Amino acid sequence: MLSIAFGGMLLWISPASATRQLAQEEFAPSDATHRLFRRSDFRLDVAQPPEQPEKFKPARERDADGQKRIDAMGWFMKGRFLEQREEFKAALEAYEKAVQIDPGAVEVYRALIPLAFGLNEADKAMNYALKAVELTPDDFLLLQRVGIHLATKDKVPEAIRLIEQAARSTKLDRLSGQYVAIMRDLAFLYLITGQVEKSADAFEVVFDAKTNPEKFHLDFQMKSELEKHQRTTYEAIGQVFLEAKRPDRAIVALERAASAKKTKPGNISFNLAQAYLMTERPDKSLEHLQTYFDAQLQSKGKAAYQLLADILKVQGKSGDLVSRLEQLAEKDQHNQTLQFFLARQYVEANRFDDAEARFKKTLEREKGIEGYIGLASLYRRQNKPAELLQALSQAFARESELEKAAEDLERELQAVGADEKLVAGLLEVGAKQSEGDSPKLDFASSVLLAKIATQNKLYDPAEKFYRLGIKLRRDRAATLYDELARMLLEARKFGDAVKVIDDAINEPSLKNNRAAFWFLQTQAREMAGDTAGALAAITEGRKLAGEDNPLFLFQEAWIHYHAHQWDQAVPLFEKFIEKNPGHRLSRQCQFSLSNIHVQKGDLRKGEEILEKVLVEAPDDPSVNNDLGYLYADQGKNLEQARGMIEKALKAEPDNAAYQDSMGWVLFKLGKPAEAIPFLEKAVQTPRGTDATIFDHLGDCQHALGQKDKAIENWQKALKDAKADKTPDPKLIEKIEEKLKGK
Repeated sequence: MLSIAFGGMLLWISPASATRQLAQEEFAPSDATHRLFRRSDFRLDVAQPPEQPEKFKPARERDADGQKRIDAMGWFMKGRFLEQREEFKAALEAYEKAVQIDPGAVEVYRALIPLAFGLNEADKAMNYALKAVELTPDDFLLLQRVGIHLATKDKVPEAIRLIEQAARSTKLDRLSGQYVAIMRDLAFLYLITGQVEKSADAFEVVFDAKTNPEKFHLDFQMKSELEKHQRTTYEAIGQVFLEAKRPDRAIVALERAASAKKTKPGNISFNLAQAYLMTERPDKSLEHLQTYFDAQLQSKGKAAYQLLADILKVQGKSGDLVSRLEQLAEKDQHNQTLQFFLARQYVEANRFDDAEARFKKTLEREKGIEGYIGLASLYRRQNKPAELLQALSQAFARESELEKAAEDLERELQAVGADEKLVAGLLEVGAKQSEGDSPKLDFASSVLLAKIATQNKLYDPAEKFYRLGIKLRRDRAATLYDELARMLLEARKFGDAVKVIDDAINEPSLKNNRAAFWFLQTQAREMAGDTAGALAAITEGRKLAGEDNPLFLFQEAWIHYHAHQWDQAVPLFEKFIEKNPGHRLSRQCQFSLSNIHVQKGDLRKGEEILEKVLVEAPDDPSVNNDLGYLYADQGKNLEQARGMIEKALKAEPDNAAYQDSMGWVLFKLGKPAEAIPFLEKAVQTPRGTDATIFDHLGDCQHALGQKDKAIENWQKALKDAKADKTPDPKLIEKIEEKLKGK
């Protein structure tokens, strides 16, 4: 997110809304090079005919192209005439006739585009503008205008491309106000897309123009605009230089901002402190940071106090941090962030009593999630589960603050979850408080304990606390039932998941959520081995979601696919693709169809489907892996297969299936020693316990003479293959033959 100032008020806006703001702001430049399109800017001067024209005798007959140009010019002239009479819609139609006849008539586009924009025909105007850009790739004004409009449509990459093209135009004077305006727009677009280095490069031009306006021949209006606009102030430019790790340039810009005295010196001083520390001048950094502290500002939050810690560390004076913070806290007693930061330093220094006292005193004055998380950290270190549960619950209860503190809270929960003894203590406290008909455990504590238990794979207590949370807050039942059901599915406790989802479906208060739970039930029942029940759930879900709901169509196909009912699955996947060509699940249907054909023995048909997908999506990890594996399994196109699987692994390095594919293609290339690390990594992942992967690992070990290890992994493969819901007889027979031969 970026901070952008509008009308003197600082707001936080998203990248999408920031681009819209860029295009909607009125820069009010002074010369024609800065203006947006106006119809008067694209006048076509036509010489007046003599009063008594002579009879025209062409030197040669017109060819077809010449006649088209003349016909197009006729429509263009008609459009100009109609536009002058303010018959704008008719004029637009005339201009469109002209470009239909002669698509290369640049002069017509110049009249058509602003008129279309003026008539609120934005999409039409954009199409014509893009065509005009193709015809006149050096028209920097047109490129800039079209780029800005694309930005308002959230097409930022395309906007950047066009404005970059404008900046490269051979017709653009690099020492002009228009060049500065283009670089300003690029700087902002780069910034909101996270391209900080490029943004800083573009801002170098803007900064140069601000400090040397005569160099760029800036008029008064352009200079005033750069001076007043929030994102082109010296302070704003300095912040970008700072973010781009250009502290020396940041210091120059920020010192200019400070000397201008148009903003609070404290904020600029904080930025200067950062810049000076980056240039290894901690004394100067501390001087500026003290200016920020003296102003008793809180705009930089705990970053200011962390900066103080960093400066003192560089100076070799970390031992002075607490005393300095205590001095600041004494002067600024209502600064909650400062008080909490100091309390945390007490925790780090094992001054637990001082920490608890400061946290509680500050929280008495004003509640805040940061304080409760701090207390939780303290009680975790002291191994006090009851107090820890209360602190974490109070943090969770402050729902309006959860988003801003999400990172700190997640870090604390991870630390709690890593301590098995502490987790056991928390669950014991929770169990005692949940006893009886009137449990003392509140809603926030119940959900918190459910999440902690889930994190530690303690599924029975997790379900207990989830159900208590549902009982305490029926208005949150939909979310909690969903989390509980998905937890059980992840734990492969499919029968339990079916029961939970049935409870959700039968809950009267969740009438509006039943379609979603029926959808989830289709997966739970199928995974539990109840294919007929899963199909029945499809029927029930369709009654609520509609017969043509695409998700239920896909799920019906998936159920047959998972049950290896290939003949029923194929027409359903094909139907989905036909009815929903642009749907996000259409590609998954193609993958499934490919695998069905492979399973049925038609490898070439399976390959053809994937090869078509690869053309459409050459960087898609799934298709690169699946097609690469097919090639490898057949021992063909092995180098190509290796490259494809490498691409998939680069995108998802921890994917067990991709690791198995890489191991297998290396084995096929005669490199079993290189293959083993990939296969060993695959079987160690939660989803890596697959018969095929163990089989591949055994093959590699056998090729290297590691007979005992090979037998061990083939036995694991055989066990998993036989335990599969739909055992593969060919795979089982193949593994048994290996074990017989040993």
